[in-house]
Amino acid sequence: MAKHIHFIGIGGIGTSSLAQIFHEKGEKVSGSDMSESQITKALNRKGINVKIGHDSKNIKAKHKLVIFSPAIPKSNPELKQAKKLKIKTISYPEALGELSREYYTIAISGTHGKSTTTAMTAIALKTLDPTVVIGTKLQEFKNRNYRVGKSKYLIVEACEYKRSFLNLSPNLLIITNVEAEHLDYYKNLDDYKSAFNKLCKKVPRDGIIIINKNEKHSREIVKGSKAKIISWNNAIDTKLSIPGKFNQENATFAHIAANILGINEVQIKKALKSYKGSWRRMQYKRKKLGKLKFIDDYAHHPTEIKLTLAAIREKHPTAKILTVFQPHQYSRTKLLLKQFADSFHDCDKVIIPNIYRVRDSEKDIKSITVDNLVKEIKKHSKAQDGHGLENTALYIKRNHKKYDLVVTMGAGNISEIYKFI
Repeated sequence: MAKHIHFIGIGGIGTSSLAQIFHEKGEKVSGSDMSESQITKALNRKGINVKIGHDSKNIKAKHKLVIFSPAIPKSNPELKQAKKLKIKTISYPEALGELSREYYTIAISGTHGKSTTTAMTAIALKTLDPTVVIGTKLQEFKNRNYRVGKSKYLIVEACEYKRSFLNLSPNLLIITNVEAEHLDYYKNLDDYKSAFNKLCKKVPRDGIIIINKNEKHSREIVKGSKAKIISWNNAIDTKLSIPGKFNQENATFAHIAANILGINEVQIKKALKSYKGSWRRMQYKRKKLGKLKFIDDYAHHPTEIKLTLAAIREKHPTAKILTVFQPHQYSRTKLLLKQFADSFHDCDKVIIPNIYRVRDSEKDIKSITVDNLVKEIKKHSKAQDGHGLENTALYIKRNHKKYDLVVTMGAGNISEIYKFI
């Protein structure tokens, strides 16, 4: 008999993927979110009833399970109503953990490259018919952020924020790299590394962990693990359709995982070459302005910015490149100010339209400004304050003949700039 499952915050990239997996498995699924989005519209089209706005009336006695996004506060009226009606409530990471226990789980984690490595691994293992949960949309999955398979395999992008990935039960674990991140939650790098170490220790004795031997922190976090450790030195030379040394490294993880699970070399190389890139990962937009082309990317950490711009420069060595970067979080911007400032060498100019607020206190907001960041960037590269998305779009329209490429970067609402161009 099908369960009635309700998702609070169903519009998130992770929660929406899980909601659709349950829906395709025959469960009765509904949900709610604060605002309408492309994701909520797509869910409604699939027959998943999504309400806009959180209201206690959205929770009915018929619901057998309520799954909520980690961003949902305890004061949420739907969450309170579910508890009042004694309906089982679990977070999205807990729900993903329960699903994980039903499968042979291949988990991909790390500070950078999780989504791309998960995508590459899923494509390399396609003949095994896996179920996939990923934090981005893939052309190969008909522009969806999930896949429902019929085999025993689950491939999941394992997020470290708030130690969410510790809910998983991985049999094969990939750690792409480890670098200080989410310092609004973790106390410091050691605290961050301790979470990864706990994840490694969850892999059973007959399980496998794959790391890059050149990554110092990756070598440290596997200490004490019972599992077999596979560490590689040099990236496997694979012909890819996307640029960047870091993508060769991502592909190496996928290659090794597929090899372990019995996929032959010819199939692996063919699959990896077929990968065209993910949504908001060096994604070329259809929009053009004269000769000017646009690339949109999710990069929001200094390392990601450097690597992404280096890959774009590799593909477009003589192009005049304008980067529009929207920092994600005031607290992260302040903590990594010097690193951000030194990240834009492979473009000709940087514009900062605004800082995207998420999980920031009033104190955080007062501690850093766009002007502070622009001043630091100017020590290394040309930069200016864009004074908001609309004004930045206006600058692009007025100056589009000066550039060949505009790269929009960030994890906030930076993509909304295209509405104004």
